[in-house]
Amino acid sequence: MAKGQRGQVWRRDADSGIGLEEMVRRVGEHVNRILRENLYEMDLNEAQLNRLARQKKELRENLARCGVGDEAAKAYVLEFLQESLLRLFALSERSIDEVFYYKERERENAEFLFDRLLYLYKKKHGKDAVRALVEENGLLCGEGRICAQDIRAVYARRGRTLSFVEKVELLTWKVYSAYRGLGVIDELRDMNIDGVSGGVSGQPGDYHSVWMFYEGRSVHLEFLDFGGERELERICRSICRFEQPGELSRSRGYIVHEMADHARVVVARPDFAESWMFFVRKLGAGGKRSLSELFPQPGASRAAELLGWLVKGCQVVGITGMQGCGKTTLLMALVESIPPEYTLRVLELAFELHLRRWYPKRNIVTFRETESIGGWEGLELQKKTDGAVSIIGEVASARVAAWMVESGQTGALFTLFTHHARTTRALILSLRNALLKEGSFSSERVATEQVVSVVNFDVHLHLSREGSRYIERITQIIENPRVPEGYELMDLLVCEDGVYRQKNRLPLATRREMERWMSEEEKEAFRIADL
Repeated sequence: MAKGQRGQVWRRDADSGIGLEEMVRRVGEHVNRILRENLYEMDLNEAQLNRLARQKKELRENLARCGVGDEAAKAYVLEFLQESLLRLFALSERSIDEVFYYKERERENAEFLFDRLLYLYKKKHGKDAVRALVEENGLLCGEGRICAQDIRAVYARRGRTLSFVEKVELLTWKVYSAYRGLGVIDELRDMNIDGVSGGVSGQPGDYHSVWMFYEGRSVHLEFLDFGGERELERICRSICRFEQPGELSRSRGYIVHEMADHARVVVARPDFAESWMFFVRKLGAGGKRSLSELFPQPGASRAAELLGWLVKGCQVVGITGMQGCGKTTLLMALVESIPPEYTLRVLELAFELHLRRWYPKRNIVTFRETESIGGWEGLELQKKTDGAVSIIGEVASARVAAWMVESGQTGALFTLFTHHARTTRALILSLRNALLKEGSFSSERVATEQVVSVVNFDVHLHLSREGSRYIERITQIIENPRVPEGYELMDLLVCEDGVYRQKNRLPLATRREMERWMSEEEKEAFRIADL
């Protein structure tokens, strides 16, 4: 066995044919030779010189962008590599079977079989290939893992012999993934799944640590192997280099960034983390969805209708729940119900909502926190940008929470935000403690009154172990100075046994307050709605 130059381990026996590391080495030399070539030393006329200079520039630019989620750049490099492989290795229908990827002994290699399955499914289903592969073959009927035996069994049913053209295309991708791509997760990352992570499991020296986030579940892809720490480090450094966010070093042990397709990426390294690791979240991977499409449970239309009216009625709504339960997706869908004349001002830790992408004709400005500009400064700036609606991607710090509550009475018309609180009481206590911590108030009672006067509703989402996402409850927070807590909680709608049921109607005072912000046509529709 011999270790490849990029961390992969491949057989180099006498009958192994052409190995991956040899292909990557020769392709790399070929590319470098083209990029270093001095065109002025060649006997070229001006038109030829300009054409080759333009081609070199395109190649260099696409090589820089191809591994960070830029689909066009990846397609360009794949096409270039395919032509290079055919020429460098004189590939033919006979010789291609001598390549490591198609040798007889590799027919039981689950990683290679998965590549072929994903390739075949992608030809039919595009970016939904993983979804189709999983659903059609019941790969997640049991535990949250897919093992080599599962892949071999699926390939026995679904696999087929590839044509020469298909073999060349698949081989090109494999070489690309090791040369400029993201290794064993390269094609997986591009699929319409919630995310993918690596380096997050196993003992030291074990690199079978690829996980995908699928329909709210973390799934261990046990058959995929990074091959070594060097390859995992290469992927970690490559995956976060879009627009050069800075160096990932021992003194800066993590980076929170985004990729070219707006996927969020978090990378950590030793000594800050126990190993090299990355986390990619593809928020909104399936595209923008309406409120009625988000939750399939019976009675969900009633929940969607209530949420739509709360937004039209300019109520401050907090969306709470655990990670992965769909808070950001719901927040994105709620924007559909905001009157189009209202301007939107968004604050996020990292760009995730990308509301301009889904609502290009709306007046939307998004700020994010940086190393030198805190979230509270972003909220303060929002007051000076003619914003009608304030959207906070995640209330994650005490200072942002305090500014959100304080500005709720004097800043934007209303606010939508997400929070990780497990209950409505926990949300109120968290926001109250933020006010106390930041010194805005010294009395717990007064701080609580401030919170409940600003935050009107809590929409709590839940994620079951089976991966089902649903609205657990929609709760109204009602000020009541006569009770010890200073407020009351009233569940308007709950999900019980998989069915949405209305528990209480909106109070008359709340309905009148909401109607103040509605058009005459909306008022008529709201008055006859059974809410």
